[in-house]
Amino acid sequence: MGQLPLDVAGVVSVWMEVLLYGIYCSLFFESVYIIMKRKRTKTVNSKIFFGATLVMFIFITVHIALNLYRLLRGYVWLAANPGPVAYFNDLGRWDNIAHDAINAVVTWIGDSLVIYRCLIVWQYNYYVIILPAILLILSIIANSIALHLFTLVKLGAIFSPSLVHWMNTIYALAFVQNTMTTALIAYRIWTQDLETRRALRLTSSMRKGGQSLLPVVRVIVESAMIYVMEVLVLIILYALNHNGQYVVQEAIVPTHLQTGIVFTLITVRIAMRSSRSMRPTTSPRITRPLELRVRTPTDMDTFTTGAMGMDTKDNAITFERAVDTPAKSSSVGSPLEHLLTSPGEMDIDRERSANDANA
Repeated sequence: MGQLPLDVAGVVSVWMEVLLYGIYCSLFFESVYIIMKRKRTKTVNSKIFFGATLVMFIFITVHIALNLYRLLRGYVWLAANPGPVAYFNDLGRWDNIAHDAINAVVTWIGDSLVIYRCLIVWQYNYYVIILPAILLILSIIANSIALHLFTLVKLGAIFSPSLVHWMNTIYALAFVQNTMTTALIAYRIWTQDLETRRALRLTSSMRKGGQSLLPVVRVIVESAMIYVMEVLVLIILYALNHNGQYVVQEAIVPTHLQTGIVFTLITVRIAMRSSRSMRPTTSPRITRPLELRVRTPTDMDTFTTGAMGMDTKDNAITFERAVDTPAKSSSVGSPLEHLLTSPGEMDIDRERSANDANA
């Protein structure tokens, strides 16, 4: 594989981050609009995720501003002496340390959020998140050591033996942890879907009508794969000592699993699935949102994915789905327990129930 010149990698990396930042801004403001319009910030969990999303937007914006500063400094203000190559090879510069520190902080907060989400989905079963939490702690340690070593190594030492082990550890931990937590969340929703199908005794025709949470699992997994694949490519490029790793590294910040493009993309995609404008108009079935609940030993609690635009005022996930039963049907006592109507549909469903009763 041909080596990418460092000065070219510097320009392309900033261009890549600016491009992805534009996509991120569009999705970010759209997701904020969805969350605020549907008043999804009333529960503690949703406030945590929404607040963290705003903080991360600020961090990512500062990160890209710092990258633009580095671009001007390396290619304009210091273009003659020392030049772009020597400038970007100096890992101990304050702006490089700050750049990598912001990258690390965004990763830590994002990984903490996905672990917290996994904890909520698993009904606060702390045993489930023990290994992801350990991986996060190891990642914080490895990143801190690497940032310290940046101030000690010589010019162009990003692939030096003193850094290789720590950088490989950082990338490997990020890959394993995000893959694990995403799989745990998807598996939990999938098993809850199976329990609901058994409880409602769905026929094959009803399943074809949309009686499944598998589309939600698909949205989460597909969106998360964007970030996971980026980390995998970064691991490969760094192992090959290729300067292309600079480009991928800059692309990771605005596409982070829990705070960037991927996070907001999940919000928008799920909102689109539940939008009335996205429902089929030719189906004779009654469409209702499904509230996904899980039991605790003391009370009927609900889990939420936080600021993904999916939690209700009582901290539940709601998904629109077609139901072949009449509107007056009662709920089933199962982990996915209640078929509820959204506020905008309550009067319509009451009228349908009255008509069915009169019939």
